[in-house]
Amino acid sequence: MSSCNLMKAVSDGKFRLGRILAEGGANVNERNEEKMTVLMAACGIETNECHRHQKLKLIQTLLENGANPQDLDRSGKSCLEYTRSQSIDVRNMVIRYLAKTDQNSSTG
Repeated sequence: MSSCNLMKAVSDGKFRLGRILAEGGANVNERNEEKMTVLMAACGIETNECHRHQKLKLIQTLLENGANPQDLDRSGKSCLEYTRSQSIDVRNMVIRYLAKTDQNSSTG
């Protein structure tokens, strides 16, 4: 399976398809030519209230399937910085995941 399908699905706002591809083994740490990861693309997508829950589920699925929230794009931005213009729950999900991974690395 080509992981570029995952980046395309996420970039096109096809949240359910993105989750299916991520759960099916697509490369969740794939990068585009700007070195943006799939997670960054998902975090940066503008959504309306109707699609916010689907976007949150996609981000959660990417994180649970190994997406690295600490990766940086070509300009040095992380996925957390891509959440700045998003709803607070999107930003908080990434922050909680980062805190959990930091805690696990310090205790493990």
